[in-house]
Parts: sequence; structure tokens; C-alpha cells
Amino acid sequence: MRLLQDSAFLSATIGSIYDCVLDPARWQTLMPELGAAISARRTYLGMMTPGGESRGRVFLHGYPQDDHIRHYSAINPFGPLGLVYPIDKSYVASRDYGLPALKATRYYGQVLAPRGDLDCITFVMVREGDAYAQWMLVTQDDREPITPEETAGFELIAPHMRRAVEISNVFGLQQLAAETFRAALGELEAAVLILDEQRRPTYVNPRAEATLSQGVVLRLHNQRVVGATRAAEDALRRLTQGSSAGKPGGFEAVLHGTDGEERLLFAVALDASSEGVLDQPARASLLVLRSPREDTRNPIAIAARVFNLTPAQVQVLTFLAQGQTPDAVADILGISTATIRSHLSDLFRRTGTSRQAELVARTLSLASPLRPSNGE
Repeated sequence: MRLLQDSAFLSATIGSIYDCVLDPARWQTLMPELGAAISARRTYLGMMTPGGESRGRVFLHGYPQDDHIRHYSAINPFGPLGLVYPIDKSYVASRDYGLPALKATRYYGQVLAPRGDLDCITFVMVREGDAYAQWMLVTQDDREPITPEETAGFELIAPHMRRAVEISNVFGLQQLAAETFRAALGELEAAVLILDEQRRPTYVNPRAEATLSQGVVLRLHNQRVVGATRAAEDALRRLTQGSSAGKPGGFEAVLHGTDGEERLLFAVALDASSEGVLDQPARASLLVLRSPREDTRNPIAIAARVFNLTPAQVQVLTFLAQGQTPDAVADILGISTATIRSHLSDLFRRTGTSRQAELVARTLSLASPLRPSNGE
């Protein structure tokens, strides 16, 4: 696995990921290259719901149209897991679901096997409202299951993919011309700044202007952006040192302002991608400062956290909440009805309910009625 064995290649790949932040068209080149590392014929990067609805797609290769994906979402055993699987942790079907269990599902028999799909590696990157962003690569039955070495290689770059996707989410997950890009940044609720090597701002959107004026996290001093707290200053130094050394990279940091409130800072040292966009210098640093993203308002995800549900229980609860019967869920997952009823009994015990209708009602009631379901 070259990502593990060649440090120069790893560094170049990370740089290419951050190049995609200001030039989303680069995803169209990068994603096939990453897929080729494991001979993956299908690759997906975007945000969707467990029901198969697309909420923003960066890259899709080798998959049928969205209506086909939505059609089979009702029997997709992986959909519910995206709501609860740890962010940045790899999910490998052969390792974590198990090939025998996967091959027993209706989804494998009706969708995967006819297409020759055998294994996949997936990273959940963002959860927002009732949707989640994921990066997924699917391999076929003409090769062995995904190996631990291949998994370890992708785990090295997954956090960088997530940071790029987080920032791209702020930008709307779309390719923009420079003038449109400037207008889009101006409308954002997040503070966005682009700094040169001396930390002088070369672009500041209106929200960032207000942030600098308040001076509780970042502020201007002698025409340079500095941290209002030691942690914020340390984050800026870390970023600009990488930029000055010509090493594209990025990180996120949780910062508390002088007002005691928590913010998230996403920082990226850009290289070639900054040229020609907003007339920025070749070596520029992009900062996005925003409030922490609220927890997903999807009731299944909330129930999983509140009641400490297992992945299997999450699958069962999701399909029941969609109106499936225990027999139908057993057929979808390729397990016995007795096993489903055992999971159902555990769900009753954990949630303090005694009937299926009561269980579903209790679960759905966990989503706050005071917030939109899309998390906006």
C-alpha cells in the first residue's frame, strides 16, 4: 500500500486533498486515483440520508442513478449504520459486518452480487440533521477482501478528507467560479478568512470581519491576524509554519474564546489551489471558524446514544421505524425472525417500552420539534 510505504506520496496526496477545497473540480481527478489504489470500481463521496436521498454529492463513479440508490435503500443494511458509526474510523464490510452475514442479506442477493461487488471501505465524515457524509470505495469479487494494510493506508488520509469535506460543506459542495465563489463566501454564517504567509488577511467575509472586530477568538494586530487566546495563537502558528515550509496540510481545533464560548476552527494550508481563486497568493492559509455543529436530530441516532444501542439493534430499530414488520426485517437482514424478536425484546428493555408501536413512537419523539429535521 503506497500510502503506507511512500511518505512523499502520502504528503502529496494530502496536499491534493486540500487542493480540492478551493477547486472542487479536482475531486474528479483525485477520487479515481484513490480508488485505483485498491482496484475499486465504485467510489462515492457525498452526503445522503439512510433513505438514499442525496443531500450533496462531490463525486460518484460506477454507481447507477440516484433513483436506483433510493429504490434499494429500504433493504440496504448499511444505511442505518451511517447514523452511529464513529467518525474517522474505517468500516470495512468484510471485517466489521462479515462476508457470511452480508451474503445472507437481501441487499447482497438483489444488488451487490449481480454487480459483482464484494467488499467496501467506508468513512463517515459529517453528520448533519438526518443526513451523513461518507466516503466509500467498493471492490469486486475479482480480488480478495480489503486487507488490513489497505485499510491502514486510507486511515492515514481519512481525517484530511473529512476536514476538506467539512469546509466544502460550508461552501455548499459545489464548484464555483471566482466571482460566484466570492459572493457565496460573503453569504456564509461561518467566518472565513484567507491569510498570506505573514498572516495578513487577503480575504475576509462579513462574518469574519465581525469576528475580528469582537476579538474574542481572533483579532487584528499590526494588520496581522493573531489569536485572542493562547490556544488560538498556537493554532495559527501551527498553520502558518506549515504553509511557510511549503507543506500543505490542515487540522481542526476546538477553541474557547475570551467569552468562554466554544468554536471550531478548520485550518488549511493551501498550495496550488489558491492561485487563480480570489486572486490569492500561491501559499495561503484558509480559516473557517464556526460554532460546533449540533448533534444530528435523527431520532434513531439519538436513541442509539441515549439507550446505548448496538449496531444490530440500530438496524432493527431503523427498519421497524420505516414500517417494516419483524418478519420483513429478518428477510432483509438474512437472519431468523427469532433473532429479530430477541433484538426487539432488548429494545423494549432498554427503552422502557413493551410494544412495537410504543417503541417506534418513543424513538420518534426523541427528535426535537423545535428544530427543523434537516438540522438547519
